Amino acid sequence: MTCVALSACVALSACGQTKTEKKDIENAKTEKHIHIPGTRLYIVPPADFKIATSFLGMQKDDNSGFQIYDLVGGNYYTNAATFRKEAFEQKGAKVFDYKEFKVNGFPAKYIFMQGDQNAKTISLVFGDTTFSTMIMAIYPSTDDKTGEQIQNAIKTIYYDKNLIIDPFATASFTLDETKSIFKFCKSAAGMFIYSIGGVDEKSFNDEPLITVTTIPKDPTVNEKGIAEMLVSSLEKYGLTEKVLKNISTTNVNGQLAYEVEVYGKMQGKSSLIYLLIVTGQDKAIVIQGIVKSDFDTNLKKIKNLAKTIKLK
Repeated sequence: MTCVALSACVALSACGQTKTEKKDIENAKTEKHIHIPGTRLYIVPPADFKIATSFLGMQKDDNSGFQIYDLVGGNYYTNAATFRKEAFEQKGAKVFDYKEFKVNGFPAKYIFMQGDQNAKTISLVFGDTTFSTMIMAIYPSTDDKTGEQIQNAIKTIYYDKNLIIDPFATASFTLDETKSIFKFCKSAAGMFIYSIGGVDEKSFNDEPLITVTTIPKDPTVNEKGIAEMLVSSLEKYGLTEKVLKNISTTNVNGQLAYEVEVYGKMQGKSSLIYLLIVTGQDKAIVIQGIVKSDFDTNLKKIKNLAKTIKLK
């Protein structure tokens, strides 16, 4: 879905009739509910919506769908701290409705807002101290019928906190870890994290790290364009003194790929970010290696795993 290609960019649009009532969502799972793979969430799907193949969620067409971020191990209270009407208005959004209530007994925040004249979105976040789940829906601003479908579907959600998620059930890639020091560590909202030995640190500081993310492929943006957007995002999050090296378009296991090494400083510390973007028919896989010490050795080890990628 083009509008969800880089999810950080869609947080500024949504709309609908202004409603101020606070009504909790409390559902039991029924035979009409379907499970969203890769999450612990169930929903009664809107008509014409299908499970998405390039992100976690459901999709109607290239412009309409909803993405789900299910952060098991996350903290709703810290993650949703900035999810406020005033915060979105400060970013230029026009907020039509904001309310707080409960979803299956969990505290929740819900907002309608519009920042793009061509698109509307609906956002809902809920959870507790052990998880944080967000639904972000987007659809064309002129398509009120789809907006109503999404609204009604959100009212049907059921969350099973005890469900064990198989992260690789929805993975659109494989990596061969057999000869790598990097092993699968954990997944979070569709992002796969690999660390040395698979060790899960509460906070990765100077340890090298690899993340793998699948995003929908936008036909108007090629591999180089995706890399440029990612580098721009890094700059927004503190990358300074940027220098790009060893840029190439190549073939990795039969798939077109683009790679670049980004040198600079993150929060004042010398850092190297290695990017490998591999594209398939409807998706792009972004591998990001993060190195803060012994650049040459760690980069070689990151590439050793990254270059084994195959698309399913």
